[in-house]
Amino acid sequence: MAPRKRGGGSRGGLSFIFCCFNSSDHPEITYRLREDFALQAMEPSLPMPGYDELDGMFSELVDELDLSEKHREAMFALPAEKKWQIYCSKKKEQEENKSATSWPEYYIDQLNSMAARTTLLALEKEDEEERNKTIESLKTALRTQPMRFVTRFIDLDGLTCILNFLKSMDYETTESQIHTSLIGCIKALMNNSQGRAHVLSHTESINIIAQSLATENIKTKVAVLEIMGAVCLVPGGHKKILEAMLHYQRFTCERTRFQTLINDLDRSTGRYRDEVNLKTAIMSFINAVLSQGAGETSLEFRIHLRYEFLMLGIQPVIDKLRSHENSTLDRHLDYFEMLRNEDELALSKRYESVHIDTKSATQVFDLIRKKMNHTDAHPHFMSVLHHCLLMPHKRSGNTVQYWLLLDRIVQQMVLQNDKGHDPDVAPLENFNVKNVVRMLVNENEVKQWKEQAEKMRKEHHELQQKFDKKERECDAKTQEKEDMMQTLNKMKEKLEKESSEHKNVKQHVSELTARLHELSLRQAAVVPGGPPLPPRPPRWSHASSAPISFCRAVPTSPASPPGA
Repeated sequence: MAPRKRGGGSRGGLSFIFCCFNSSDHPEITYRLREDFALQAMEPSLPMPGYDELDGMFSELVDELDLSEKHREAMFALPAEKKWQIYCSKKKEQEENKSATSWPEYYIDQLNSMAARTTLLALEKEDEEERNKTIESLKTALRTQPMRFVTRFIDLDGLTCILNFLKSMDYETTESQIHTSLIGCIKALMNNSQGRAHVLSHTESINIIAQSLATENIKTKVAVLEIMGAVCLVPGGHKKILEAMLHYQRFTCERTRFQTLINDLDRSTGRYRDEVNLKTAIMSFINAVLSQGAGETSLEFRIHLRYEFLMLGIQPVIDKLRSHENSTLDRHLDYFEMLRNEDELALSKRYESVHIDTKSATQVFDLIRKKMNHTDAHPHFMSVLHHCLLMPHKRSGNTVQYWLLLDRIVQQMVLQNDKGHDPDVAPLENFNVKNVVRMLVNENEVKQWKEQAEKMRKEHHELQQKFDKKERECDAKTQEKEDMMQTLNKMKEKLEKESSEHKNVKQHVSELTARLHELSLRQAAVVPGGPPLPPRPPRWSHASSAPISFCRAVPTSPASPPGA
């Protein structure tokens, strides 16, 4: 089942959750502005310039205010007279505020001076109030002054001054209103597009802000959670928050990164007994962490991160929070449980089950076993189980670390994407699942190639044996052929010789026959009326195989001459 994407409409549905920012494309941190900070329209004392000139002057004013696109359109849609009134009102306000406190340099010097004082023990109450008043004035200036003030403050590295002050505070300062005001300055800076980009690009800003969760000042905690919840919505900000929580875990030497949040959510004594705002801010932040970033599209990531909260015992805490009967808090609790139910239903459908009791090791094992049956992965699944049996189970030694390593490896197998990136903070450095799988694939391919090569070697050996056998047979046939050719040549020579002898004998017979005939003729001529000549002997052909008989001519005595 494809993971359900949480985007578009779902973000609109979360507008009630992330109370620390509005619904614009770039989340802003809201404030309750005092009436004296609003733009007050006043009757202009100067004549209104031409429309073109007025539009240019008004455009500069709107740019300095760094408004969202929606508010910019509303401002430009005002009539010319209203634009001129607002312009004159703002300019008069700027003229009245032209004092030392209207320059960023003043506040940066004050911040550096305060940071140099490492303790408030020697300060009188009036001095502490004066410090807080200065920081509150900076917060107001960052929110209300023209854009050039914020730009100048950024260029002078004012953010670093604030962060250095936060890092150098002692316990008394951490628990004071000064701490809350400093966080408020960062919130005001982040409500500006350039300031927000500057804070997010700073290497330590989010980590240092997260450190402020260690304070017991509830207002400071709420302000920090509002900032961090808003950062979750900014592209690339979600992972920064997860890294900041890991930094906070190390900073406070806690067992897990969200332990403080669950502890504060569960606390119900002292000042925390009826403190609903902090619990609401914590649940808002938890929902932002679960549903934003990779959680918008990845079911595995949401289940992975939610399990971390469940292991810390958030579910019984949620059940206890219902007793506050606060509608805003209940909406956050309902949203958490709604997302959990949807994700568990999606996971159940993967295993064709109605419900998966993730707290039951037996049911989880049975589901995995059924899924692995009759698959190529089943032997490896059994191998994992067998080797888990062989792992050391004594309480001493590195038993826990062995299981922790196995847990983290499996987590990376689930979370890393095709590019080998982990949307969460990777607990194993330089562990790329894709590269490992590629190595295993290559190893399997090499094994297959070896098996194929061995098979081909055997086939080659068999073919070589057959070839040798055929070669021997061919050699025997060739030798037999050569012997037959020799025999044939001998027979041919013998036949030619016999044919030649036969021809000679035949010629000799012919000659003898001719002589005999000639002699017979002579004899007949000498003895008239003598006996008839014997028949002429037949001619033997070359093809005849009848033996040739040779008659020896018996010489006759010469006839006696008459009268002898």
